Amino acid sequence: MTPIRSMLSFVGGAVVLSQLFLSGHSFSNTKQPTQRTSSSRVLMHMAPPSRTMSVAEIEAESEQLRIEIEELRKEALSRLEALSEQLGVVETEPPKPLSTTQTGDDKDLLPAPMPITFTDSTTSSKKATKGIANLLDETTWKISLSIGREPGTWMPKDWGKSGQRLNLSFTADFTPSQLFDRDDFFRGGYTNAKILNVESNQITLGPSLSEGQRSYKVKNGGWQVTRGDGPMGTDLLRFFIEVDEEITHAGSDVYIPKGRIYCSCGYFPFMNNGGKDGMKDAVKDEIKKIEGEIMQLQKKKDEIKNPFNLDGIKISSEIFKLKQDLDQLNQRLSFAMVRQPDKQLLRYSPDGDVGLTKEGGVCCEVKKGPVVEYHILGRFGVVSAQKEEK
Repeated sequence: MTPIRSMLSFVGGAVVLSQLFLSGHSFSNTKQPTQRTSSSRVLMHMAPPSRTMSVAEIEAESEQLRIEIEELRKEALSRLEALSEQLGVVETEPPKPLSTTQTGDDKDLLPAPMPITFTDSTTSSKKATKGIANLLDETTWKISLSIGREPGTWMPKDWGKSGQRLNLSFTADFTPSQLFDRDDFFRGGYTNAKILNVESNQITLGPSLSEGQRSYKVKNGGWQVTRGDGPMGTDLLRFFIEVDEEITHAGSDVYIPKGRIYCSCGYFPFMNNGGKDGMKDAVKDEIKKIEGEIMQLQKKKDEIKNPFNLDGIKISSEIFKLKQDLDQLNQRLSFAMVRQPDKQLLRYSPDGDVGLTKEGGVCCEVKKGPVVEYHILGRFGVVSAQKEEK
């Protein structure tokens, strides 16, 4: 329990005790002594006498108790003020009462404690702060699908064998509204999943040599950001739409089956560094520094003609250690390249606080008895619709 809560509980206990005295009931001999201790005083109320106390005695003892409670209240409030200054809290004014009149019972009660609010110096902006998984809320993206045979797909062997591809596009709004339609593609079924609105509820199939452009009806889908599910613990964006019928061109061996189409890509928030590649730049600077040290040591070593010279052996040892450090830094750089991809590989939101990989994967769900498989259909690209308009 925090010190503030302990003091408030202490004052609240004193109020309850005062109400017992004010109620005017007599005490029997079986009651045990009541003891309350503070840091500065000890109040001991001994067992009451066997006779019934008179009204004057009750009032006198009640008045004495009120005085003691008032002293305790003042001491508690002074400690609260001292503690507030240490913790950096701001006490706000208590709300004004609806009525200015006080009843006889109300004036005997302790005043309500003043509410305490903790201020955060980091939230100076008037704009509401978004969480890492909510940076796509209320953003609009244009999504282009390229459907065709990809390495590692489990689609039938004759699917997309000709090398043809279907090019489709649609515009989607990433809403903050909760999705309650469970789907195993999302972690937890629908936990933290939100509704994806497809504008005009249609997807456009680009023209082919034999057919022109066509539009198909689709249903709204859902989207979710999953933390740490990507390569080396990166985040992923998952979303889906649902097509009402099979989509294909006449005579093509490539088609999109009826049902839900699932997409996923890398999700990289830039809330703290404004999109700067701080981690990569720091590692690159260390690598450059060590490479310079190795070059200088190598020049000194080349100047030594005697291979058994003690200085030459020491220099060789230093070079060996630096090369080991260089190998570790190169591994860290590879990790940083995945954690913070180059800007050319990302498509940024209008606010620039999150980047999506410009390409992702597309798949469909195939159920084989109790087993659910996801078969690769192709890939997709994204671009912010707001930025495209600008």
